[in-house]
Amino acid sequence: MFTRRLLLPVLMAMVVTMGGGAAVADAAHDSPAWRPTSAPKGQVTPGRMRSDRESVPAGFGKADADRAETMEARQGAAPGCQVSWPAPYEVCGAIRDKYNELGGPNGFLSFPKSGELTNPDGCGKRTEFVNGPVYWSPQGGAHPVVNHFFAAWARNGYEGGPLSYPTSDEFVNPDNVGRRQYFERGTVYWKLNEAYAVHGAIRDKWGEAGWEAGYLGYPISDEFGTPDGLGRATRFEHGMIYWTEAYGPHPISGGLLNKWAQSGYERGPYGYPVADQRPRGSSWDQEFQFGAMGFPTDPAAGAVPDDEDAEPTVDEAEPVTWDDFAADARTGRAGPITLGKAGSLEPCETGTSCMREGTAVRAPRAPQDDEDPIIDGPDTAATFIPGWCTTAPWDGRWRTTRKNACAVWTDLAVHVVDSKGVEVGRVPFTVKTGILTSHRSGEMRQEFRVDFGAFTGKVGTPTFRYQPTYLGYGPDAYSIEQGAANGSVIKPGMRKVIVVKWKQQTMADDSTRDPATRIAWNLGNLDPGVTASSSGLVPTTGFRCDSTMKTSSGKYRQGCVVPGVTPEFELTASTPEQTWHVQEALRSGLPGAAGRPLHRLADKVKRDINRQKSCPRSGRVYEDRRLTTRSCDEYPFASSREGAASSNGPGRTAHPDCHVPDLPVTTGATGYSVCMIDEGQNSRSGSLLGAFYGRERIIDQDAYTLTASGGTPPPKP
Repeated sequence: MFTRRLLLPVLMAMVVTMGGGAAVADAAHDSPAWRPTSAPKGQVTPGRMRSDRESVPAGFGKADADRAETMEARQGAAPGCQVSWPAPYEVCGAIRDKYNELGGPNGFLSFPKSGELTNPDGCGKRTEFVNGPVYWSPQGGAHPVVNHFFAAWARNGYEGGPLSYPTSDEFVNPDNVGRRQYFERGTVYWKLNEAYAVHGAIRDKWGEAGWEAGYLGYPISDEFGTPDGLGRATRFEHGMIYWTEAYGPHPISGGLLNKWAQSGYERGPYGYPVADQRPRGSSWDQEFQFGAMGFPTDPAAGAVPDDEDAEPTVDEAEPVTWDDFAADARTGRAGPITLGKAGSLEPCETGTSCMREGTAVRAPRAPQDDEDPIIDGPDTAATFIPGWCTTAPWDGRWRTTRKNACAVWTDLAVHVVDSKGVEVGRVPFTVKTGILTSHRSGEMRQEFRVDFGAFTGKVGTPTFRYQPTYLGYGPDAYSIEQGAANGSVIKPGMRKVIVVKWKQQTMADDSTRDPATRIAWNLGNLDPGVTASSSGLVPTTGFRCDSTMKTSSGKYRQGCVVPGVTPEFELTASTPEQTWHVQEALRSGLPGAAGRPLHRLADKVKRDINRQKSCPRSGRVYEDRRLTTRSCDEYPFASSREGAASSNGPGRTAHPDCHVPDLPVTTGATGYSVCMIDEGQNSRSGSLLGAFYGRERIIDQDAYTLTASGGTPPPKP
């Protein structure tokens, strides 16, 4: 523990006896070349000083050494004191005894650098040494306080602070790692790097927890005051102890401490701890001024409805057929979104046969019997490409819902040329594609459809060729469920259709990925006079698959959506009081309607902090609001990043009949609203919100909006 200085060798001092005794030279200088001369008692002959013969240790000059030698010769003038050459200071009494017990000038303290000093309290004494002081008090005796221990004692006001005087030297702790030193009203503990003071009621509570061997470990701070001036606290390796005059000291550690820290410590919605932590099965609970906190689960979840404490679960059977995917995907509203460049065609190479994309050329359609269509591939009956996609104006972008994306490229044509580069015919076509995803599966289904019109000129015998690619994965990552054969012949008026299954890939639990697929295709030709064409490419990006949601059995289930589409949560008359509260909250200016979305907050700890801010589970606010058969409903939802503790705005209530006497009826764009509503409706609305999160695969930070209609206010209390 001690930081020891390397001391220069100290030669045995020449002792000049008092009372007429003969002077004795040290062995190093006992030679005929030097003999003491006669001098008055208690004096040293000038020119014969020790500093003239020996090197003076660093930190002291010749004048210091000569003065020390003179003082040594006069030791009888100060009984109970001693001088250690070359330090010209007397060390006396109990401090001298402790100094010698620790090795004197050859010990870790080294030489004195002051005489005995009186402390500011007029009672205690101290002598300072090269490597630290020794302090003495009538009640504690003499003890050194050095290095990190001295620094900690100094930070706490020396003997005038809360620790007062030392009452012991340093001790090695039972772990053989740390050290400690006792003071009148506390202890300083050191471990490897720094020392900190622990005292008063916090020290006593730490002792109850097992000292440094307990679950809190060593202190890593001195005691400090809280910003509100009401509390005191000390940090330990694995937790903290907070003290208030009203509630005394209480430890808080682990997940509870993390949760409380995120809430804003004592300034947050929970206030100060008022009891120690207690186990509850695999969880821990702790009471605070304004509510109970649990980790990892909320101790009051069964009694206080929680609109998101039950994580979104995905328990429906995984989709298998096209209709399964279509039933899942037909939710939300369609809108244009860019999923990536699509429909690109590579240019021709000079001197070779190729196809070129026609520009603004409406290709004539081949005559076709509606009862006997020419379809090479499955008839998907608009399962993948809904009517709203085919009828929308073509703008070069995909159109999507949350789980369905489609695109249409019309009025395209291939100019067929011979080997000399002369155009000999034209093949008009339209490209359509649609993709279905599911919140219940990491698979995707895609239809790729090319409709050919009436051929003109000499086109030879064109063929249809294609190659799917799941970027980043091998050929096992997809399969052709049904479709036209690769290399099959094209006829006028024919539709070539393939359906690709993009397979589910292994993902780590609680992770996300952004899959990208593409279908490259081209027209070959069986006529030797017309060679292979250039290719077209339909790439897709913009989907997101995640593995963040679980089944009720606790296993993660993958699912995929288009995150750029903002889903909408609809509140109806099925929960009239909760719906009414949301209606009023939106009317008062809070976010959530179109244009001002909410964003999901998946972190359980932060959600509970939001909820505790708006709906305390104990304390005066809780008691003043409490009504039989009613429970506290907050908006924005605690599971949103716009929730109460995150809003940076004031609380409000929607109407006096909400029975929230601590909050005013007001308006504003920020803040939160609280209303006491029917307990059953509150619980049901939470279940509906959780189901919405799961069905639309709304993960952390995803945006969503809501509509509310059909609400009725709660009855007068």
